[in-house]
Amino acid sequence: MDTAAAGFLAGKLQIAQQALVCKNATVEGDIQIGNGTVVHVGASIIAKDGPIIIGSNNIICERAAIINNHKTPLVIGDDNLFETDALIEGCGIGHRNVVQVRGKVYGSCVVGNNCVIGATCTTEPSSSIPDNTVLFGSPQARRTRADGNTDHIAMHRKHLEYIHEMLPRYNHIVEAE
Repeated sequence: MDTAAAGFLAGKLQIAQQALVCKNATVEGDIQIGNGTVVHVGASIIAKDGPIIIGSNNIICERAAIINNHKTPLVIGDDNLFETDALIEGCGIGHRNVVQVRGKVYGSCVVGNNCVIGATCTTEPSSSIPDNTVLFGSPQARRTRADGNTDHIAMHRKHLEYIHEMLPRYNHIVEAE
């Protein structure tokens, strides 16, 4: 396979067997993509200065960008959703988070577990977002969620099942090695 023509540039790329990575995604540098994770058409994952390690069952939507500008690995946990035009440049993302449309995680920010970065919301470059935090609104506000995140988990699983069934029907998928 000609990976350079498909938007894949030099570096070590490891794709787990059950992951779906569209050939029209941009993937550059040292990257590990975990089991069940989906990388949509037009998404970008760029390991500029350090590696990116993406856990299992994440959904990286169209035009979402994950970029590591740090020497240390950017580790992303399991069951996260990065919606269209989301930008991730932070130092770490926990499990079961949602970064909504045009949400941005900047600088050396670390996001805990079960967090929501609302549509068009941004993190402070050197902040740490504690578990169960929701950033929302304009002007941006913050609250702690009390719902236990069970609705998100159930919907995320259904979303993944649907994508795993439909995406390969209409897109070219990179074969796991």
